Amino acid sequence: MIRRIRLPHLHNFRDLGGYEAGSSATAWGRIFRSDCPSKLEADEWRRFSELGIKNIIDLRSTYEACGDPVSPPETIVYNHCRFFKEDDSIEDKELAARKFLDSLSLDYSFMMKNSLSEMAEILKVTVKCLSEGNVCFFCTAGKDRTGILAASILYLCGVSREDIIADYAVTEIYNADVIMGMINSLPEAMKSRLSPASLELAAASKADTMSRLLDWMDSNDFIALMDRNGFGKELSDTLRKQMLSSGSNHRVVNND
Repeated sequence: MIRRIRLPHLHNFRDLGGYEAGSSATAWGRIFRSDCPSKLEADEWRRFSELGIKNIIDLRSTYEACGDPVSPPETIVYNHCRFFKEDDSIEDKELAARKFLDSLSLDYSFMMKNSLSEMAEILKVTVKCLSEGNVCFFCTAGKDRTGILAASILYLCGVSREDIIADYAVTEIYNADVIMGMINSLPEAMKSRLSPASLELAAASKADTMSRLLDWMDSNDFIALMDRNGFGKELSDTLRKQMLSSGSNHRVVNND
């Protein structure tokens, strides 16, 4: 099995299969995580279809989605599920840039705490999409919002802390140039606020960043939080059934 799938216009397109979860493992070819597929060409979309992907889930803001739209073929359904509460105008480029800069603090527990209802809704949409076929979710670079959602799904499936952290950390290798390109495209007034250290951190996906989020999820009973926000036990059980395969699915993978 291959975890990272190379396409000309995607740098961080990966399968969430093959992670141990108790006596089971996450199934190959069910959920994929990615950076934004807005630049994909017809043959790359065909690869999505060959992988059985029937739905894609866009975690970006309305401003981002309208400014860099994704246009899949008719055989793939586009779902827009914003990770953050929508409190900005799609015309306000300055505000959108400020929010992007704020996200570079990489305080994932703060991001999660302020997006619990949105996360519950995203998970509900994920379960619905999985009932129709395979799924790919993404944000802009496939690191922060995508990383938090991937961690949440793996956490609910019972994947080990070490594997959740490892799945997050590899993004730094695959996607650093893309993230720095995003930063370089910001207005000069915004970039001037960033120190060299913060720029380096923005391109990183350090283990400690995800470890702190997992600590927060443990100490705040993430499963109960999702239940209170509309993603209850029945839906959690459905997600696990959709995502978990038998223990015989444990296989060495090619991470290239």
